[in-house]
Amino acid sequence: AVSHRLTQLLDRWSGEAVIVVGRFRDVLAANALAVALNPGYRPGRNLVRDVFLDPEVGRVYADRDRIAEGAVAGLRASVGADVDAPRLLELVGELSVKSGEFRRLWNRFDVHEKGGGTKSFHHPDVGGLTLQSESFGVVAPEKQTVYVFFPERGTADEEKFAALAALVRGTSVPASSSTKGSASWRPGS
Repeated sequence: AVSHRLTQLLDRWSGEAVIVVGRFRDVLAANALAVALNPGYRPGRNLVRDVFLDPEVGRVYADRDRIAEGAVAGLRASVGADVDAPRLLELVGELSVKSGEFRRLWNRFDVHEKGGGTKSFHHPDVGGLTLQSESFGVVAPEKQTVYVFFPERGTADEEKFAALAALVRGTSVPASSSTKGSASWRPGS
């Protein structure tokens, strides 16, 4: 479970998309902007499962193949030596049966936890955007990681992200040349 204090912090962090993920890559908490950015960031979802089994969430990522590789390697890193954990066995079993791609990546035995970097998204309301990301470990009985997504300052991505935040708040921002006309943009178009 996510602490009450951490939940309050997520709610106050309204200018960035923030999620808390458990060691099996289950989304434990998220702020509204994170859920608006990616439906796979809704609490109760599993980031690894969604990349391989949910085509809608898979289309959110501009570089889905890189995300899939990182998801598997990150899962291995976060479970550490606890390879017999029932939750891990259940997840790996389901994904191994339903996804040949997952089986191939799992059998590579890549192990690495990604810290900061960039992630590119396709969003139906604001178009494509690339966000910076950073992660932080949380001291808790079970391993938890906070992921924060934010745009680089002074970029078109910052304007698009501000437009998405305004949609979440139910307000509007002036349309700029980079966001004008993007409301009709859809993944795959």
